[in-house]
Amino acid sequence: MGCFKAQPYLEKIAPYSSVNYGFSFLTKLPDPDQVGCGSGKPAGPCPAWDGENVYLAKASMQGSIAVSSATTIEEASPSIVAIAEVVRMARMHPAGPKRAKITLGGWSDYARLDNAANGAKAAKLMAKLVAYTFADGVDIDMEHLTPYATMGDEFGAFISFVTTLRSEFTSVAANWVSTAKARQTAMAAAIGKLEPWQQKEVAAFYNTSHNYLNEVIANGPPHLEISWTTRFNAFLPPNDVWNYLLPDSPKPNVTFETDNEGQKLWPQVGGYIDTVNIMAYDAGSSAGPLKLNFTTILDNFAKYGKVHDISKKVNMGFEPGEQSGAGVWEGEATDEAVAHAIASGKSPAGGVAIWAVNPGSTQHPQASKLCPAAAKAMSSILAPPFPFGNVPNYTKCGADGMWPGLTNEIIV
Repeated sequence: MGCFKAQPYLEKIAPYSSVNYGFSFLTKLPDPDQVGCGSGKPAGPCPAWDGENVYLAKASMQGSIAVSSATTIEEASPSIVAIAEVVRMARMHPAGPKRAKITLGGWSDYARLDNAANGAKAAKLMAKLVAYTFADGVDIDMEHLTPYATMGDEFGAFISFVTTLRSEFTSVAANWVSTAKARQTAMAAAIGKLEPWQQKEVAAFYNTSHNYLNEVIANGPPHLEISWTTRFNAFLPPNDVWNYLLPDSPKPNVTFETDNEGQKLWPQVGGYIDTVNIMAYDAGSSAGPLKLNFTTILDNFAKYGKVHDISKKVNMGFEPGEQSGAGVWEGEATDEAVAHAIASGKSPAGGVAIWAVNPGSTQHPQASKLCPAAAKAMSSILAPPFPFGNVPNYTKCGADGMWPGLTNEIIV
C-alpha cells in the first residue's frame, strides 16, 4: 500500500526471473507475532474470513482494502495502483522483463477460509486483483491449514480456491486487452480533471503508465500462473517421517502437525498448480534446529507427492540469515551446492526460491546482506530462463522506474 522508491526495488530484483508481491491478506488484523489459535499470547484469534475484502494492511488503515466486490477498473484502490507499479517495473526492468505475482496469505494471516464457498469468493477477488494490476498470477502461501482444519473445512476451501481461480483466469485472459484499454480510459479521464500545473506534476507517471499499457495490450495476456508455497514436510514416506533429516540432525520426539499436508490437496488440485515453492527453512524444533537433506526433500515431493514435472515446476526455497521458529541457516556453501546440483540435473528441480527479496536491515540485519548476495550467486549458477513461454517485449525503464525520455507534458 502506498508509494516506494523505484531504484532500490529495481536493484534488488535484478537477479530474479520472477518475484512475488507479499502479502495480501484475508485477515483484518495481520499479526507477525501471533503463533497459533487461542486466547493466550502468543496465540490469538483465528476468525473465519468475512467473505468481503482482500486486505494489504490492517483493516482500520485508510486504503487497506486491496479489492472487494465493489472495486472497479475505473476506481482502482491504492493497493491496486501500488501492486500494478511493482508489476510494471518488473516487466520494464533494465535487465529485461521479469514475471510478478501477488501472494495471498503468509505467516501473519490468521483468518480462515473456513468453507468451500469462501474459497470460491476469495478466488474471484484475487482474479480481479490480478486483472486490474496486470500481474502474472497468484502465489498461495496459506501456512495454517492444518490447525484451521480443526475449526472448519479448510482443505475443502483451499481446493475450491484453486479450482475457481484457474477457471477465473480464463476470463481474465480473455478480457486482458479490454481491461488494459479501460484502465487507460479511466486514467485519462482522471488526469483530464486536473489543473495544468497538477498535470505536469503527474505527467511522468501518467505517460509511463499509458505507454506501458499500450505494450500490455500488444503483448497480450501472459500465462496466468498459480504457485503454491508449502513446507519441506508436505510429502513424506508413511513409515519414516524424519527421512529428510541429515544423519547429524537432532530428531524431535513429536512429529509436526503439518506432516503430509500436501496429500490432502495435491491429488485434487495438482493439475491446476504451475509452480511449487518449498519452504526448506524455519526448521526449528523441540530438539533443536533441524538439519535438512534437500535432495531427499525433493525426492519426497516426486515419489510420495507424485508431483509430476518436478524438474520444471518445483523450486527449492532458502532463507539466508536469520530464520523464524528457531531455525538456523545451513550456510552459503550448502545452498550453492544444491543450486549446482539442480543446474546439472543431479537434483530434479526447476530452480530455487529465496525469502526474501528485501529483508529489513533493522529486523534482519544479516538477511538484508545475505539474501541479495545469495540471489546474485544463484542467478549466476542457474542462469534462469524467462518462465512460461516467449520473452515479452517491453521498453526498459530508467533507474527512476519511468519511461525513458519523457517530457512533463501529458500525452493524449
